[in-house]
Amino acid sequence: MLSQKLIPLLDHYINKKSKAAVLVPLFDEICPKIVMIKRSKGLNRSAGHVAFPGGMIEDGESEVEAALREFEEELGINPDSVSVLGFLRPREVMEYRIRICPVVGMINTLDFVPDGREVSRVLVDELRKVLKSRRVTDWGPNFECAGHLVWGASSRVLDDLYLRIVNKYGSIDNFFSR
Repeated sequence: MLSQKLIPLLDHYINKKSKAAVLVPLFDEICPKIVMIKRSKGLNRSAGHVAFPGGMIEDGESEVEAALREFEEELGINPDSVSVLGFLRPREVMEYRIRICPVVGMINTLDFVPDGREVSRVLVDELRKVLKSRRVTDWGPNFECAGHLVWGASSRVLDDLYLRIVNKYGSIDNFFSR
C-alpha cells in the first residue's frame, strides 16, 4: 500500500548526473518504517553523522546500482531484496561538494548485518514519526530518527519527501490515514 501512494510522488528518471547515490530504504508494514545509519567515527567523510546508506558511484555504475551496492556493503542486504520505486531530487553534501542521488526503495527485511567499519548503528523508526518530527532551523530542516538528529544533506532528502507528501495530501497524517 505504501508503494502505491509513494510512486506517483517520486521522480521516475534522473535529471542530473550525481557523483554519489544513497538508498532511502522503506519497510512496509502496519506502521511503515524508514532505515538510516549512524556512520562510524573513523570514516573520512561525514564520520558519526546520521545518513542513508550510500556512497560514491563507481565507473560504469548507474545511480541505482551504486545505491544498491552500497546498501549491500553497509547493511548486508542483497539488492534483489529491494524494489526501487523512484527518485527524490539530487542533493549536495555541501562540505564536500558531492551531489547525491536519493533512490527510494522498498525493502523486504529488517535483518541487517552491518559492516562495523562503516556503520556504528542501524536506525529503524516509524516513517510517520520521523516525518512529523520536522523542525526548520536557521540552518534548514532537521528531523529525528530513532532519537538521533538528522541534519545536512540527509535532512534535505527527508524534507523533499516530506514536502511532496504534504503538497499532495495536505498533511503527513492525511497521507498515512488514507
